[in-house]
Amino acid sequence: MDRERRDTLQKLAGAAGAAAIPMARPAQAQTVEKLADQVYTKLDPADKPVRGGTLRLAAPLYIGNMNPNRWPVNDWVSLSYFHEKLMVNDGGYLPTVPYIAQSIVRESPKVAMLTLRSGIQFHDGTPLNAEAIKYMFEWIRKPENAAWTIGSLADLESVEVAGPLKVRFNLKQPWAAFEGVLSGAVGYVLSQVALQQDPRRFESTAPKGLGPYTVEEASPGNHLRLKRNPNWWLAKALGRPEMPYFDGIQISVIPDPSVRLANFRAGALDILSLDKTQYPTVYNDKNFDVHVLPANHSAAYRFNAAKGPCADIRVRKAISHAIDRKALIEGTQFGLARPASGLYPEDHWAHNPTLKPVSFDQKFSRDMLAQAGLEKGLTIRGYVVNTASAVQVAEAVKNMLGQVGINWQVDALAPVAAAARREAGDYDMATGGWSFVLDPDLSMSGLYHPNGNFSQGRPNDPERLAQIEAARHELSIEKRRTLYHALEKRVADEYLDAWLWWELSVTAYQKWIRGMSYNGNVRYKESWWFTHPLWFAEGKPGKLG
Repeated sequence: MDRERRDTLQKLAGAAGAAAIPMARPAQAQTVEKLADQVYTKLDPADKPVRGGTLRLAAPLYIGNMNPNRWPVNDWVSLSYFHEKLMVNDGGYLPTVPYIAQSIVRESPKVAMLTLRSGIQFHDGTPLNAEAIKYMFEWIRKPENAAWTIGSLADLESVEVAGPLKVRFNLKQPWAAFEGVLSGAVGYVLSQVALQQDPRRFESTAPKGLGPYTVEEASPGNHLRLKRNPNWWLAKALGRPEMPYFDGIQISVIPDPSVRLANFRAGALDILSLDKTQYPTVYNDKNFDVHVLPANHSAAYRFNAAKGPCADIRVRKAISHAIDRKALIEGTQFGLARPASGLYPEDHWAHNPTLKPVSFDQKFSRDMLAQAGLEKGLTIRGYVVNTASAVQVAEAVKNMLGQVGINWQVDALAPVAAAARREAGDYDMATGGWSFVLDPDLSMSGLYHPNGNFSQGRPNDPERLAQIEAARHELSIEKRRTLYHALEKRVADEYLDAWLWWELSVTAYQKWIRGMSYNGNVRYKESWWFTHPLWFAEGKPGKLG
């Protein structure tokens, strides 16, 4: 990487090469009103938010299901434009910010009282109330509804309506992760009436949520068109009736990253999540604003440690140490990633700072294969999701493994086909990791608990299970942190995954986009994103203020 680009990364992301983004300290609880005042009361009068225009975006994959509890959801950002959560997370990824919820109070270690904000309506005009919340949670818990999130509610005993806007959650045992669960996929609040109707229509064309936009038109594989919700609850709560500021959002499905970039350069897109390969050609372009931000996505390959050649830890070690992570990050991510030592990113409150990324050591890999009786090498099977970036990384890893005698036969599959292979345990090494690492239990249980929805191919281990359960039920955050440090080390020592990197997101903005705050996003992360919608200069794309 050239010095100029490395200096730019250091300035934008606080990370150059393998240097770490400082560990986040859990922030004090905030209200959405206080968060909004961080920016809106300090704006230059000449650059106040204005309404108007349709925001034009592009995505490599169609959104998939629009019910966050039904897999696959391929585009969580787009889903968040029309669904809202009960809680959102602060800068340390702790669920300290009530959102749709007015408050959540523990009446006892096993009882939580949730109070909803008043006067909120779903997109279908029905009121948000305690009955709707009760129905949604009971809908998720019914096996016939095939909610992938059902495992997240394993410790929920029952849900009671305690008043028009009050819901009492009775827990089977003390459950520290409960508030974190409400800040994840389970926390997206869905209309009771919509769930009672044809679920296929809800998932594909007509979801009814609480978000700033409603679904106007859904064209699978082509585009998703959203329109402004004039009754958005947050606009009312903040006394800002013009929020959200865009009249609509158009998300076009453009699989080819070069075509997406060409459209952005031509002014046909307003914001573009850049493919990492495109960063060198865009980062110093004076026509755009480019921001690099730490993201809570952990990239990895998962091993089938329950059967096949990767059931032998020596084979897993051989594979993991044959991967040159530094070369991968430089060559396929253009330096725009942080080498990962495990599941939790370095700015996550549960991250174990004593862990180090797996070293690149071809001799060690060959020694491990020899100890496993595989001196002549072996062939393993697997898959990745068929995006341009994932395929490029897989080809690089395939070549690295080949240098120590491992032939990885890897298929590029659509998300649904990839999920089917995972569920059937039909792989040796395949796409893994976890996107949106929030409460540590959600990802740890999802990947390694026997009842986890993504735990296929993980051997049952009573000791690991006991550690997961202990961390889930410990109410002291400091004790939880210690437990997750031990858990992260345990799964790293077991080589159940080949951890690659923690993401840095790279986004280019046209000059007519207003409201982006690098410092706000880094400090408050998703709580900033949810409470600070963007707008166009002069209310139209293509206009410069």
